[in-house]
Amino acid sequence: MESLTVIFGFVAIVLLLLVLSALRWARNRMARAIILGLFALMLPAAYAAPATLLGRAKPVTLEWLGSHVQEAKVLSATLVENEAIYLTLLWEHAPNLYRLPWDRRMAEQLQEAQKEAQRNGTQPMMRLPFERSWDDREPRFYALPQPKMPDKPYQNSPGNGGPGGIEFQHPGQPT
Repeated sequence: MESLTVIFGFVAIVLLLLVLSALRWARNRMARAIILGLFALMLPAAYAAPATLLGRAKPVTLEWLGSHVQEAKVLSATLVENEAIYLTLLWEHAPNLYRLPWDRRMAEQLQEAQKEAQRNGTQPMMRLPFERSWDDREPRFYALPQPKMPDKPYQNSPGNGGPGGIEFQHPGQPT
């Protein structure tokens, strides 16, 4: 929201400069009144237009700031058949809502990655989310592998004062 305020301030200043220059060259009182009326209508419109976009899904083709992102976490996904794939992606600090054009193979990849991530107890990921490429040899969606379990502490391990391994002792054999 802070960046929206800065953008609005910039638009308002530019708009004010345009209005002042138009008022300077306008000789008719009616023209000046119309210019001031349009300025009064334009300020709320300049603020409201971007504010309505904040909660809507943004097409991935319009993401210019995140074009360098190599991978992103898929927090949620909604598939609307023959329309779009809606994704909530987390790639830096805040999640963003994006819309991908409908692709059956990509939807299947996403569903498989979600199932595998649920089995592994991890998150589904998306590789190169904002790349505009037709190369689909490598899947865009994948699940992170299951995290490695911590090592079990053994009594004979070097960290616990033992010699450094477990020695097998056959039952009934003298040691």
